[in-house]
Amino acid sequence: MKYFKYTLYIAFAALMIVAGAFGKLTGADQAVTMFESINLFDQGEAFGRILVGLGELAAGIGIFFAITRKTSAVLGMALMAGAIVFVVNGTIGGSVVLPIITFAIALAIFIMAPCYKCGKGMCGSGTCKVTKEQ
Repeated sequence: MKYFKYTLYIAFAALMIVAGAFGKLTGADQAVTMFESINLFDQGEAFGRILVGLGELAAGIGIFFAITRKTSAVLGMALMAGAIVFVVNGTIGGSVVLPIITFAIALAIFIMAPCYKCGKGMCGSGTCKVTKEQ
């Protein structure tokens, strides 16, 4: 169980970088075709493809640093939620399975990751002040 969280980090990073960002940032034909049909913010194919690719790259790398872990997980969930919506409504083809799996891994990381400063998950009140019970 001790190494389970690292397995999640590696799986998330691999899905975000290898399965996502790489093709988008290198201009793979499939990514270009997909973003031509999406036309994100009516800015053309390249804008959306590069924006999403950079987001996936940032999330995949940021997951390995405690200070950015929760933010990276939220970014990954947002990107995968968008992917799920575009697949379900038929804007792009393909299976919805991989985005759902990636979303679930990001959610698990978000839930399991402790607060950055105290590391004990006691920051729900907005502070990392840990008091000693007497």
